Amino acid sequence: MREIHKKKTGVRHLAKYPAAAALFGVVAGGAHAADAVLAPVEVAAPVANKNGTADTYVAPTVSVGRTKQDTRDVPQSITSITQQLMHDQDANTVKEALRNAVGVTFNAAEGGSSGDGIRIRGFAASNDLYVDNFRDSAQYNRDTFQTDSVEVLRGPASMIYGRGSTGGIVNQVSKQAFRGDLTQLTGTIGTDAFYRGEVDVNRSIGETAAARVVVMGQKGGSFREGAEMNRYGVAPSVKFGIGEQTEITLNALHYREDNVPDYGVPYYNVSASVHGTNTPIDRVNTFYGLKDFDSEKTKTDVLGAVIQHQIAPNMQLKNSTRYGQYDLDLRASAPSLRFANRNEALSDSTVIGRSFKLREREQEILSNVTDLIWDFETGTIRHDVLAGVELTREELVSFSRVQRNTGATTSCTAPTTTVGNPVTSGRPKCDEPVRTQADTSTANTAAIYFQDMISLNTQWKVLLGARYDNFKAETKRKSLTATPPNQPDVSRTDNVWSWRTGLIYQPDAQQSYYASYGTSFNPSAEAYSTDVRGSMTPPEKNANYEVGAKWTLLGGDLALRTALFRTIKTNERQTDIEVGVIKPAVLSGQRHTDGIELEGAGRITDKWQVFAGIAYMEAKIDKVGPLASQQANLGKRPDNVPSHTANFWTTYQIDGNWKVGGGFNAMGKRYTSLANVTNLPAFVRWDAMAEWKHRDLNVQLNVYNLFDTKHYEGLYGGFAVPGMSRSARVSVGYSF
Repeated sequence: MREIHKKKTGVRHLAKYPAAAALFGVVAGGAHAADAVLAPVEVAAPVANKNGTADTYVAPTVSVGRTKQDTRDVPQSITSITQQLMHDQDANTVKEALRNAVGVTFNAAEGGSSGDGIRIRGFAASNDLYVDNFRDSAQYNRDTFQTDSVEVLRGPASMIYGRGSTGGIVNQVSKQAFRGDLTQLTGTIGTDAFYRGEVDVNRSIGETAAARVVVMGQKGGSFREGAEMNRYGVAPSVKFGIGEQTEITLNALHYREDNVPDYGVPYYNVSASVHGTNTPIDRVNTFYGLKDFDSEKTKTDVLGAVIQHQIAPNMQLKNSTRYGQYDLDLRASAPSLRFANRNEALSDSTVIGRSFKLREREQEILSNVTDLIWDFETGTIRHDVLAGVELTREELVSFSRVQRNTGATTSCTAPTTTVGNPVTSGRPKCDEPVRTQADTSTANTAAIYFQDMISLNTQWKVLLGARYDNFKAETKRKSLTATPPNQPDVSRTDNVWSWRTGLIYQPDAQQSYYASYGTSFNPSAEAYSTDVRGSMTPPEKNANYEVGAKWTLLGGDLALRTALFRTIKTNERQTDIEVGVIKPAVLSGQRHTDGIELEGAGRITDKWQVFAGIAYMEAKIDKVGPLASQQANLGKRPDNVPSHTANFWTTYQIDGNWKVGGGFNAMGKRYTSLANVTNLPAFVRWDAMAEWKHRDLNVQLNVYNLFDTKHYEGLYGGFAVPGMSRSARVSVGYSF
C-alpha cells in the first residue's frame, strides 16, 4: 500500500510555474488551468515495488555520468525510461524502450552489420551504448530482462565517456541484488508465434548481503513470415557489505541469440517521376530473405566487479572492472530491386535480387575505472568533485568471408525471386563461408578526468569538467589465402582534451534552469578498424550548446523538462582524391542539428500516469569536401533525421484490479541518403494495454500498432525494415 497524504492538485500546482503550464497545459487541464481553484484531493506518493523499484515513470535520480545524482543537477537533456514504463509497454528490447526517447531513430543493418543501430539527434550512436557506464559497443540485439532502466544523455559527452557521443549516449542500468526476498515468474504468448518466459529471484544473505539471478528465454516469429527472434540469457549478481563502509558487487551476463535476420524491403526509386514513389516497396508483410539459410548468431559473456569504500562521510573511492567477450556470426541475404529497363513499372513479377552479407567477429573489451567522489566546502562555496582514471583495452578480430559453390572454387550467388511471390525456403548450393582475411584491431585508452560541481549558494551552481584521452589504435591484416591483404597494417595515436561546462540556476526545490557547453571527438578508429587514409587523419570534433529548464512538481510525482540545443560537428572527414596518391582525409565538412525538446513524466493523480515528449529537429550539411559529388550535398538534410519525433503513453488505474493505457509513437519523413530523394514517409503508430491484478497475480494484454499502420522502423541506403503490423501479447506474472 502507498502512504496517503494531502496536497494540492496538479492543476493548482502548475499555476505557480507559467512556463511549465504553457508547455504542458493540455496534460494538466488546458490553457486556463491557472485560474482553476479546486478542493484538495488525496494523492498517493510512489513507493517501491517488491523488487526495489518505484512503480512510477519518474526517475528523480540518474546514474549516467558515473555517479548517481539528481536529474535537476545535470545541465543536459536526459530521458530516463523506468522499469515500470517498460513493464506497462512490455518493451523487452532496448530498441523498444528507446521509442520513448525523442530525437532517437534507428538504422537498418548497415553494411552487413548487426545489432542495435541507433542515432541520436541525427548522429550515429551505435558505438555509444553503455551498460552501467561501461562501453558496450558490440554488435548484438540488447534485451531488457536484466535492465532496471534505460537512460539517454543527449549531446557530446567525451568528458565523461571518452571518444564518440556526438549526439549522445545510451546507458543501461542493470538489475542488482538488494536486501529482501523476491520471486517473480512471467510467461508471455503472442501473435506470430511469440513465446517468452522470465524468472527473477532475489534473496537476502544475512543482514548485509544479497544475491539475485534473472533468467530469460524467448522464441519469437515475425509478421514477416520467415524472420525469427530467438534468445536466452542469465544474469546473476551478488552484493556484500550492504550499508557498510565497504561494499562489493559482482555480476555476470550470459546471453545468446539465434535469429533469422530481417533485411527488410528494397526502395522503389526507379524512374520516380513516372512510376516510382521514392519510398520502400509497399510489401511490408513480405519477407525476402532465405529463412533456411540466413542466420544471426551472437554470444555475449560479461563479468563485472565494483568495490566502493567510504573513506570518510564526505569521500568515497570506487573501483569498477568489466570484461566482455562478444562473438557474431551473420549470414544474410539482402534484397534489391532489378528492373529490365528504367521505365518498367513495379509489379508482382518484378525481380528481387539478393546479395550475401557475411560477417564474423570476435570481440573483447576489458575496462577498469577508478573514481574518487568527494564533497567539501571552501568557505561558503560547496564542491562536489568527481575525479577518475580509465584504462580500457578493446580487441576486435573481423573475418572477411566469401561463399563458394558446392564442389567448386567460384563464388556462390544468392538466388533471385519476385516481388509478389517470393521464394524464401530452401538453401543455395553453397559450401560453408570461407575465411579469406583476418583483421585484428586493438584500441587502448588511458584517460584521466576531473569534474567539479560548484554550489556558489543555494540558487547558483557552476559545472566545470575536463578529460584527457590517450587513444591508440592499431589494425593488423592477415591473409588466409594466397592473395595478400589489399591494405597494409596501420596505427594511430590521438591525444585529446574534452570539456564540459554548465551554469545552473535553481530558485527553489522545484525549478532548475541551465545553460551548458560540451565537446566530444570521433577518431578515425572509433569503431576499431582503420585504414591508411584514416591513420593520417586527426579526430573529428563536436560541440553542443544547450539551454533548458526542468521542473519537479506535485511533490516529486511529476517531472517536466525542455531544452533548446545546437549539436554541431565542426570538422567532418571528407575524401580528397588525387590519382595515384593516398592522402589523409580532409577535415573540411561540417553539419549541425538545431532543435527543441519537450518532455513530461510522472503522475497527474494517484491513478493517472503519463510519459510524453516531442522534439523538433532542423539538420543541415553546412560544409562539404572538394569533390563534385560532395558539393552536391551542400545544404542538404542528413539521412535518418526526421523534422519531428513524438511519443505519448498514459495509464489509468480504474480500481484495485484494473489498469488500462495506451499511446502513440510518431515520426516525420526521413531521407535515406544525402541526395534527399528517397524517403521513409511520416507515421503515427498507436499501442494499447490492459492489466488485471489480484494480489500477487497479474495478467496483462498489450496490443501493438492498434490501427495496423504501415510504417518503416529502420533504414539503410538500399533497403528499409518495416515496423510491426498489428499484433498482441498476453503476459501472466506471479510474485511471491
